[in-house]
Amino acid sequence: MDLVFLFSDSWVRSIVRFLRGLGFFAPFLTEALDSSFFYIPLGTELLLIGLISAHHDSLMWLIYPVMAAAGTTVGVSLLDLVTRWGGEEGLERFVKPERVEWLKSKLEGRVGWVLLIASMLPPPVPFRATVMTASALQSPRSQMLPAIFGGRLVRYSVESVLIYYFGRRLLAFLNSDVIDYIVYAMIAVAIVGSIVLFYKWFVSK
Repeated sequence: MDLVFLFSDSWVRSIVRFLRGLGFFAPFLTEALDSSFFYIPLGTELLLIGLISAHHDSLMWLIYPVMAAAGTTVGVSLLDLVTRWGGEEGLERFVKPERVEWLKSKLEGRVGWVLLIASMLPPPVPFRATVMTASALQSPRSQMLPAIFGGRLVRYSVESVLIYYFGRRLLAFLNSDVIDYIVYAMIAVAIVGSIVLFYKWFVSK
């Protein structure tokens, strides 16, 4: 089964075909975007379902978690550059003050461990807020980036193994009619979320 058949409109199919055509670079791209200045909820997970199911009979799928983790690290590096420059004052535009104080108390003296756990766990764990707070506090990149790469590698490795064994059943479920509405809702959330993030980063004072 092909992930393309999950969608009815040609423009959506074109996006999926484009990502599928990128191969190993596809999860790298989605994670780099989602970890920096865009919002792509569950985009990498859906992509992995299609990619791993397509290469179920080879070991190529083992590379996808590594590429996704590398993409996260690149995206976080871009986010880190801007947040580190803005400092704690700039952080207040994106993270509520009470959450900042809570994250500061957790990060103190254990930046690597906190980011490792935040990278491993799925939403609603505040991954982006945790990264931004660590950057605003001028935490060492030598602690941040390896922890984020390691956490994401664990997360996507576990997900990839699950998809490898159960992915085709997931595709059968996702091929139902209701998935069209779910996908369109996710696209709408991604667009709105990305616009809000872009506005906060580059437009609002």
